[in-house]
Amino acid sequence: MLSIAFGQSKYYVDNLSENIRRGIRQKLRNGIWPAYAPLGYVNDKEKRAIVVDKEKAKYVRKAFELYATGEYPLSEIRKKINIAGLVGKRNKMLSVSNYQYMLKNPIYYGVIRYGGELYDGKHEPIIAKKLFDIVQEVMKRKSKLKGRTLKPYVYRGFFRCGECGCFITTETQKGHNYLRCTKRK
Repeated sequence: MLSIAFGQSKYYVDNLSENIRRGIRQKLRNGIWPAYAPLGYVNDKEKRAIVVDKEKAKYVRKAFELYATGEYPLSEIRKKINIAGLVGKRNKMLSVSNYQYMLKNPIYYGVIRYGGELYDGKHEPIIAKKLFDIVQEVMKRKSKLKGRTLKPYVYRGFFRCGECGCFITTETQKGHNYLRCTKRK
């Protein structure tokens, strides 16, 4: 008897979950933002859409304009705009990663990115697409490639473990090189 009740509950939850996903997909196809409004926008309950928050939008636009010059790092933009009065949700100062996320978010020029896909939004853009593209170019230019440099060990990739067949790797600890199996940690 209990398994029937659990089965019905699971069916209800699965059905509800699918209905929610279907509703979100429909909103996205219609160009409606399906979540809480990002910084610079507010949720309008009457229109059931996001609208520009005039007060915060000017700071968002200023952040894009400053970064597009290429003269300011994100930390400097954060200082300038936080001092000017921009705060996020719960009246907290924004972090550098908040600014980086904002500058990469296409919603500010009228396109919704959701689940890795892009949709045309019906909301009013805060910035022009051209400014967004300039910011992306500056960001790409400033980004550093963080590659792991491998130390030049002579026998790298030659030895295998006698027990499991995995490669033997070399690690340096306290100035000495030690060999160990990659499977065993």
